[in-house]
Amino acid sequence: MSTTRRNTSQRLTLAILILLSVTAITLDYRGEASRAIKSVRNGARDAISPVQRVLADVLHPIGDLFSGAVNYGSAVKANEQLRNELGALRRQALENETAERQLQEILTEQNLPYVQNIPQLLAEVISGSSSNFQETFEIDRGTSSGVGVGMPVVAGPGLVGIVVSAGSSTSVVQAITDPDSSFGVSFGTPTSVAVANGHGAGYPLYLANVTADMRVHDGEVVYSSGVTGASLPAGIPVGTVESWQQQGGALTKTVQVRPFADLSGLNYVTVLQWFPAP
Repeated sequence: MSTTRRNTSQRLTLAILILLSVTAITLDYRGEASRAIKSVRNGARDAISPVQRVLADVLHPIGDLFSGAVNYGSAVKANEQLRNELGALRRQALENETAERQLQEILTEQNLPYVQNIPQLLAEVISGSSSNFQETFEIDRGTSSGVGVGMPVVAGPGLVGIVVSAGSSTSVVQAITDPDSSFGVSFGTPTSVAVANGHGAGYPLYLANVTADMRVHDGEVVYSSGVTGASLPAGIPVGTVESWQQQGGALTKTVQVRPFADLSGLNYVTVLQWFPAP
């Protein structure tokens, strides 16, 4: 019973204080009455200030919750827009990087010192080999552009292959690493002549007919030989000697050559408009 009375008394006191506060705030007196009202008003404010702080602490999170609910959709849309803009910038950067790389490849193909006076034709690689047993690729130039069977194909650092078939607008190039590829090369001082044979993608070329008396050095540059009746003009860089060995008493040496050109990442090549002598 005493607890109920105490709670009732507290509620009555709080109601009187709130009523006095409202009355004091809405009235405006001058002189002594004004000062008295101000005194009562200040007291009322002091009395209800803790109540106001409690209510503010309780209601503030609720207000934040409603505000967050209202603004959530806008925040999601803004984040999505930012992600789209960032993705567009990344794509543009990749496109610019690709264009720059392609431009450098084209410029490289247009400045090949070993080509000398041989007419040349820039071509784009449009497809790779369709067989696991052959190392060939297709280019976007054919007979209508002056490409013919037997013409050598180079890319930047050196030889990459020979045209083996030519249509009106496209041609097929046999890579120098193809197992059926075979062509004459020269190396060393005095100059020695041998035959380079392909052994498949990722494998070095193997030189045949390297006799025991021929001098071979690791890192030595190997060129197309261009001897009479050769399938290639002289002086095209092919690669460097990667290793060589000679078994005791053997009449020949085993020589491996690593090609200069990266045959797995060709985008542009140059066709040398040169035919072997009949």
